[in-house]
Amino acid sequence: MTARAVIIDDELPARQRLGRLIREGLGERVTVVGEASDGEAGLALIEQEGPDLAFVDVQMPGMDGIAMVAHILAPAPYVIFTTAHDRYALNAFDAGAIDYLLKPFDAARLARAVARAESLGMRARAEEVLAPLRSPVSAARPLADRLPVSVSGRTLLVPVAEISHCVVEHELVTVHTLKGSHTTDYTLAALEARLDTTRFFRAHRALLVNLDHVAVIDDMAGGRAVLVTHAGERLVVSRQSSRRLRQLLQV
Repeated sequence: MTARAVIIDDELPARQRLGRLIREGLGERVTVVGEASDGEAGLALIEQEGPDLAFVDVQMPGMDGIAMVAHILAPAPYVIFTTAHDRYALNAFDAGAIDYLLKPFDAARLARAVARAESLGMRARAEEVLAPLRSPVSAARPLADRLPVSVSGRTLLVPVAEISHCVVEHELVTVHTLKGSHTTDYTLAALEARLDTTRFFRAHRALLVNLDHVAVIDDMAGGRAVLVTHAGERLVVSRQSSRRLRQLLQV
């Protein structure tokens, strides 16, 4: 049986090289059915194609590979992370990856990773590997009551419950609260990893929203949702995240 695979990497040359290695060395065992250049597009691709394997780059703009994998809905593919940095290896395996390919990897190393997936029975056990990533662990993860934010040489301890949303503005992340806003040194992926994902929802690649602060969900044309906060702010949700939000809220 030929495994169906997707490649998710923000660098076109990396996607092309991996695709070539698969075609030339694993053509009878693996077929690439799609590619994506960022985490949100990767989630949509996985939902659309239902692949057996997902080759996912760790470092991508917006939603990185590890955060993306945490949002994959069942049935899940096996995930093989690819990256140029070995410092992400531990996080990758913690995220449920079955293997971790350090760029530039060769055909033999790629073949060993695919063989490992084959030995596990492809999708038959993929859900067992990725299940700990989703809501049960997210719900159990301890919530930090306060978020340290550096402001003018001081560190403010911002109550997490007061944070309405976090947004990327001019390449920096601004944390909006009931009492004001603070520009931070955090990345959005770092905040997503730190905050409780049963409360904080990735609305799109540049926006993380505290659902406790949402009063109304409006529908837009094209399947997008708009979250209206208690403070009256309107936050647009991407099409892919709108689908995930409706599944999460069962609406």
